[in-house]
Amino acid sequence: MRITSIVLDLDDTLYLERDYVRSGMVSVGAFVTDRIGVANFTDVVTGLWDEGHRRNLFDTALLKLGLTPSPCLIQELVDVYRSHRPDISLLNDAIDLLEGKGDRRIALITDGFASAQRNKIEALDLARFGFDPIIATGELGEGFSKPHCRAFEMVMERHGAEPTAMVYVADNPAKDFLAPKALGWRTIQIDRPDAVHPRTPPDAAHAAELNISTLNELDAALDQLSNAHP
Repeated sequence: MRITSIVLDLDDTLYLERDYVRSGMVSVGAFVTDRIGVANFTDVVTGLWDEGHRRNLFDTALLKLGLTPSPCLIQELVDVYRSHRPDISLLNDAIDLLEGKGDRRIALITDGFASAQRNKIEALDLARFGFDPIIATGELGEGFSKPHCRAFEMVMERHGAEPTAMVYVADNPAKDFLAPKALGWRTIQIDRPDAVHPRTPPDAAHAAELNISTLNELDAALDQLSNAHP
């Protein structure tokens, strides 16, 4: 069956999540300068990120600067990070895909803090490409993020398509492909070397049917999947 609906992830699929992280750190650093008078927070926290630190990042950066990471201050930094308008851009292969999608319908399913995801969607101006629908799972309520099936069911209902005519293209095999596979969708992992999350599936159940290294390979992958299930 021909695949008629391309459903896309956002982070590390259409743009690089590391760019969002760096953008957020710049905003948080500016806040720290204004609030506390320390000018090099961005350099310190970015250095920690580059070294592989992921947990308690703001706490560790403040401690390295000789500052006390009080719960109140940490929450302020998290709020600044989540609410900032990100300086991010679509990757060239994503632009090629979205501008050349032809008669296929497109939709978006993205996890994460809802307002932060909406800020990314606005910064990337995704509305101009005709996504229908755009679902930020954080807006569905607690427990409906991937790998829950609800967002995928919503897209399938909107498109009125058979499961085998739907494909989900995403980057994170730890959570992205379980739900669409359970619903009978096709699945493709975009395997970007600069992705934030681990790119190796934890087991076969989590793996996508096909892997591509760039969205410019998607048309060929869709043909391969369609020919495998006429």
